[in-house]
Amino acid sequence: MHAASAQTCPDGTTATGFIDGQSAYYCAPGHLAPGSGNGDADNTVWAPNIRFPIEAAPAYANSQVWGVGGTSGPAGGQGDVRNYSYPWRDDFCEDRGYATVMCPSGAGHQGQDIRPAACCQSGSHLWQDHFVVDAVENGTITSIGSYTVYLTADSGRLYRYLHMDMKNLKVKEGDTVTRGQPIGYVSNNFGDSVTTFHLHFEIKEAVTKDGKTLYTWVPPYASLVAAYSNLLKGTP
Repeated sequence: MHAASAQTCPDGTTATGFIDGQSAYYCAPGHLAPGSGNGDADNTVWAPNIRFPIEAAPAYANSQVWGVGGTSGPAGGQGDVRNYSYPWRDDFCEDRGYATVMCPSGAGHQGQDIRPAACCQSGSHLWQDHFVVDAVENGTITSIGSYTVYLTADSGRLYRYLHMDMKNLKVKEGDTVTRGQPIGYVSNNFGDSVTTFHLHFEIKEAVTKDGKTLYTWVPPYASLVAAYSNLLKGTP
């Protein structure tokens, strides 16, 4: 899972280590899975000092749709080792129909998909309610949908957590939470259907683009890289 090849990204560029002494690597922002769209090569840490949203390492940021077993990915099961290996890959702006002004095309995937340490045991059995999801900042749980938890942070940012186990949340609408507080578990919930076993994480905040200030989805990848580096250092 951590072979030397993990230091090379699929497009041939060299991956970067999160911290010294650990075989954990990430590709640059905007380097999406081949054929999945045009990414936003934005190094901005839009949400500095957040806690990584999955409580424990390892975790693997990569595409669900273009990963192994995804609807547009290589054949195989979602628990394939290639989905649970470094380096990380950005998937903000993957081809989708959602209006996303920060994407080169003006539309695309509005967040980052993150797999926890493992997916399946005994073939297809998911590790439901095994991997804890944490609040990334102090704030308030402002809304809970059929598969989405909304955290409005004291900073003014909005964080959306998708595909958690909504039947076993640790919070309810209106609760105040502190950074690092458990709010639930990674799942494969997609409302009336299911998706792959992962957490989809979004950041929405006010940005100025082309002279206009918009409250919009911003690339979470660089913020997650910084947060994961701190987690690996033991200072989440």
